[in-house]
Amino acid sequence: MDAVVVDIDDTIVNTDRRRHAAWCRVLGRKIPLQEVESLGSREIFGRYAFSSRKIWEKFWMLTLCVEESGCDLLELDKPIPHASETLQRWNQQHKLVYLTGRTENMRQLTVDELRRFGFPTRETDLEMFALKDWIRFFSSTASVLATRSKMFSSISEQYNILRVIDDNPRFFAAYRKAPVPDRVGLLRKKRFSPREYLENGATRVVESWEQLREPWLT
Repeated sequence: MDAVVVDIDDTIVNTDRRRHAAWCRVLGRKIPLQEVESLGSREIFGRYAFSSRKIWEKFWMLTLCVEESGCDLLELDKPIPHASETLQRWNQQHKLVYLTGRTENMRQLTVDELRRFGFPTRETDLEMFALKDWIRFFSSTASVLATRSKMFSSISEQYNILRVIDDNPRFFAAYRKAPVPDRVGLLRKKRFSPREYLENGATRVVESWEQLREPWLT
C-alpha cells in the first residue's frame, strides 16, 4: 500500500507558544518567544538553564505531558495553515502515517488535538516514541535520530512510502535511507536554511503547506 509519512510538531501543528510557556514555567522567568522560535531546546537549555539536568528533565516531562499540568499547555498549540485540508485530500488516496516524537502517554491527547484541528485520524497510523526513548535523550542527542530512523525503517517495511514531510532537517538523514521519491523539508526560516535540509537528504524544500496543495502525482 502507498503511504505518506508526516511529522506532527511544527510540521502540521505549531508548538512555539506551548514550548515557550513550558520554558518560562520551568525556568521561573520570562524569555523572549522569538528565541524559542529560532533556537533548539538544547540551545535554550544552555543559555538559560546553565546546564541544570533537573530543569532539562522537568521541561521534557512538562512538554510530553508526563506532568499533568503539561496537558493544559496543549491549548496553546495552533494548526499550521493549509495542512489539514491537504492531508484530508491525501488521505483519500493514500495511507497517512503520522510519525512523531511525542510519547505514547500522549496518544489520546494527540488524537484529540488532531481532530480538533481538522486533521484526518480515521484509518491513519500514529507512530510515537516510547517514554524510555526520551529518557535516553536526556543524556544523548543521538538517540532521538536513531529511534526515529528505526521507526521510519519499520514503516517502510509495511508501506511503499511516496512522500515524507518534516520540519527538522537532521531527520532527513534517516529518511534518505529508504527509497522515498519525495522527501519534503518544511522550512523553518527562523532556525534553519534550505541548504541544511538538502544536505541531510531532502529532495526539495517548501516554505508553506500551500505549496503542497498541487494535485498528487503518482
